[in-house]
Amino acid sequence: MTEYTTLSEELAKLSPKRQERIEARTSKLYLEELTFKYLQEELGVSEAELDQYWEVVKILGDLPKVDVNIRDFAVLLALGSQKDLEIGLGVLGRELLKPDISIENEVIWLFLTTVLSRSNITPDSPSRISFLGLVSRVKDWELPIFALLTPALDSFFMVSLSLGNVLIAEQTLDFLATWGDNYAKSPHLKEQLNNLKSLTDTVLEQVDDLELQEEWQEKLETFFKRAKKTQYADDSIWSAGENLLKKIYNTQVLDCDLKNGNHARVKENIQRFITSSLAAMGQILDNNSLSVVIRIDNADKIKNFWNIGASIIDRVERFFQEIAEEKKIINNLPEFRPARAFPGSWTVILHIPLSENQSELLANAIASLSNIKYGDNDQESLVISWRDCVNNLKEDNLRVDIAVSSNKPELHIIRSISTEDVPIREDATSQIRVLSRDIPQADRLKRVIELASIFIQHPSSLSTVRQQFLEISGIAPRQFSYYRRAVEILGLVDERERPTTAGRVLHHLSETEKIGFLAHQFISSKVGWAWLNWQNVNTLAEIEPERAAEFVKEVCPSLSDATVERRVYTLKSWLQCFTARKSNI
Repeated sequence: MTEYTTLSEELAKLSPKRQERIEARTSKLYLEELTFKYLQEELGVSEAELDQYWEVVKILGDLPKVDVNIRDFAVLLALGSQKDLEIGLGVLGRELLKPDISIENEVIWLFLTTVLSRSNITPDSPSRISFLGLVSRVKDWELPIFALLTPALDSFFMVSLSLGNVLIAEQTLDFLATWGDNYAKSPHLKEQLNNLKSLTDTVLEQVDDLELQEEWQEKLETFFKRAKKTQYADDSIWSAGENLLKKIYNTQVLDCDLKNGNHARVKENIQRFITSSLAAMGQILDNNSLSVVIRIDNADKIKNFWNIGASIIDRVERFFQEIAEEKKIINNLPEFRPARAFPGSWTVILHIPLSENQSELLANAIASLSNIKYGDNDQESLVISWRDCVNNLKEDNLRVDIAVSSNKPELHIIRSISTEDVPIREDATSQIRVLSRDIPQADRLKRVIELASIFIQHPSSLSTVRQQFLEISGIAPRQFSYYRRAVEILGLVDERERPTTAGRVLHHLSETEKIGFLAHQFISSKVGWAWLNWQNVNTLAEIEPERAAEFVKEVCPSLSDATVERRVYTLKSWLQCFTARKSNI
């Protein structure tokens, strides 16, 4: 069985000379940060205010387990102002230095996640020093509940090292040197470790105590070497955080706090933090180019939820495709690839195979949505796309959180976006949007019918289909992809090039019946439905073809003028064929 020690016991193991140096530096540099005098003078806190915080900490007792007092203190850490956080962590830090204090893992985890879930801790805040005292109480970084926190902690340390003052930077350095053996056991992103290494080297160069500099350097080299070799294999990391959060904030706890709702707010903050951390962990452990996590709340209340869940993933995938087109990242975004899903909650970890640059651009777009203020930016195309996606997702009265992570250190841990972020507007209607890939660029319907027929004859060989179609049609090879997409738009084959029921029905119709059948397929397509709604008409015959360019530019603003011209030509050509027959289509 593993034996654990306290912070005081670990310090006692150091050589007398090392202890003397630590004591000397504490007296010279650190003590002021943890004294009540500093809290009063620097933060402008009265003795009465300070006494209140002190009483809160005394109530916590030995921190044996999560109870009502622990949860109330978590509210202070998570929802209080930065001054509240600094004072709360400051007085808590003093308690943690006592040799006889005991603190359970669940309490440590709760306090760590409440702090890390905040997005507003300034680089020069003294809470960054006090927080290290809490972090150092983690006895085993291999435990899944703590291992999950390392992406956010590494990001926290990078800010402290690069933007914090000398005191904060050196304290961070000291933590990594002193507790690095333990901390190296958790999974780290290699790019983050490289960044941390560069930052620690810079801070080391400025340390004036040469003996201490040498000692820190040796221990840091050991930490980075071990951290880069760590192969984390405990699969419970994917569910441990959420399971513990449900235990701490169970239904009974939340029901008792309905009036204030503070515990529900803290739980929501931590839940979103966990979602972001899972995306980062997907990047670390699955080596994905872009890791995506979709979490659906209250899924257990919906019958036949798996069908709805799959539909939600499709809607999110469509939203990502729209971002990719609007930001000109990539014309055809690869499909989401499932990586992991967990029973008991509807959290799915996916990934998108993209280049490093594409991954970074898409992650940046999602990051910008996580910080946006709605109302001021509602006309931006990205916000419009997200609002439309949210309106669709909310049709099933479910809350959906989405997080992404790329391998770029500053985009490794990003605050999730949520359907709850977007305010409801009673008078708002979804703007009609169509992706570029859903607007055809294959003007000859006869060739579309020929290609659909070849797919029926050779359902398992795309290369054969391509060869025969090019021989029959006589078109340039690059145009094959346009016609292949056209049969997908009309629902004649699926996205895996397999003939659909509609494709088989078309194959057995007479030549005169086929155009009418395709007209109905077009009405059911995304672009056909959008065109009817955009013109506010019920039949294809009522559509005004001269407004086709206006329609395409409005519903798909990412297209260039040249591409718009080609898509418009196809739409007009199809519409002419569909409406040439005497019908009510």
